[in-house]
Amino acid sequence: MDRRTVVGGIQSPPTAFLLAVVVALVSWAALADTGTTATMLSITLFCIVLWILTPIPPAYTGLIGIGLIAVAFSTEMALTGFQEPATWLVGFGLLMGEATRRSGLANWAGRRITDRSISPAVGSNPLQAYRRLLLALSLGAHALALLVPSSLVRVLVLAPILKETGELFESRQARVGIYLGPLFVTFYGSSGILTADLPNIILTGFGQSIAGQQISWTEWFTHMYPVMGIARVLVVIAVVYYLFRPEPESSFELPATDGLAASGTEKRMFGFLLVGAFIWATDFAHGFHPVIGAVVVVVLAFLPQIGAADFQNVGGETDFSILFFIAAVFAIGDGLVHTGFSDNAATYLLELIPTDAPLAVILAFIFFITIILTFLMEGLAVASVLTPILIPYAEAAGLPITPVLMSEAMALSTYFFPYQSAVLIVILAEGIVDTKELIYTTVACSLATIVFLLPLQFAVFALLY
Repeated sequence: MDRRTVVGGIQSPPTAFLLAVVVALVSWAALADTGTTATMLSITLFCIVLWILTPIPPAYTGLIGIGLIAVAFSTEMALTGFQEPATWLVGFGLLMGEATRRSGLANWAGRRITDRSISPAVGSNPLQAYRRLLLALSLGAHALALLVPSSLVRVLVLAPILKETGELFESRQARVGIYLGPLFVTFYGSSGILTADLPNIILTGFGQSIAGQQISWTEWFTHMYPVMGIARVLVVIAVVYYLFRPEPESSFELPATDGLAASGTEKRMFGFLLVGAFIWATDFAHGFHPVIGAVVVVVLAFLPQIGAADFQNVGGETDFSILFFIAAVFAIGDGLVHTGFSDNAATYLLELIPTDAPLAVILAFIFFITIILTFLMEGLAVASVLTPILIPYAEAAGLPITPVLMSEAMALSTYFFPYQSAVLIVILAEGIVDTKELIYTTVACSLATIVFLLPLQFAVFALLY
């Protein structure tokens, strides 16, 4: 598929650029009296249009955005994205993935999982083998959410294994499905577990510091997991299976049963990942950002004589230009906060909520207001900007804080385009799936969540509160 092929049928780069410029100028003219706010918003919309239409690689659009912010504001604001721990978590995570591949661990893990999931009889049927593997890998990826408290870290760990496993299929459709299914499951299912994603932790932290409302892990699990956890996982698996399946005439290659014992290098790499997992899983005790665990794994993996890969050969198949994409996303979010646009937009949108409406209606407004803001800022930025405004609003309106924060958390795992979440940016970085495929899979999963699962979750809230 041509990389210029995009959603909406716009395939001409000049047309896409022209549309981006027009949108930016219109937004600037509409807010020209607000000065810096209009400039920042026009840069934001210019980049968003290019990220959606992809006439050029997303990372290159990010580079353009960083340059525009530097010229219009300051180099400090333009480069603020490179100061974010999440940006470097992605960078070190890419190094983790490369070490996992070079050590042979990714290939070994894929063959081991396949051997345990698929019998020789099933292996003769590519579609049946695909179903078995998709389900087994997806449930395993979801279970990992109980151990690793960051969707971004889980995606970085799983991506190289899924990439190698997908190579067993001749069909590209199957390779994309095996790659996207487990990653989307571990991402979308994270809203059902308090410790499974950083926005959940940020929201509950604000709830305790601002409102004195402490939400326990068990309370979050019992309220959210049945619908937004396991039910959402099954919906995502169904969506991916519907969109991506191997062609009937394609083939599937079962890995050889001999040589499945891990080598010393593979065992060492697995041990390094366990060290990282221990650091991530015990963050409640030491308070380290997940990037610390990634740094430790990378240092160990490339350590001379002991490590599992050679640091001098870094950069083979890994596209580090994706760091410009995520740095631009964070810089834009910081710029919108700096100019006051984020606070003003959040306050204005909250004023639209009918406070005398039933609780389910109010929670639906909060859900969609959060989604609206994610079209302009990355999810973590939305959580940091909206929540301090939302909690006092809920208290003044006499709303229960717990379902309000849970509704916001659901929206922060319901995205439509890659630029809205660092997790989606990393999924795109491996090069297995192109931008168009990622967008329509994300849209399908999010729409399925809104149409089928959101009413069920709000019904649960209505019964509990």
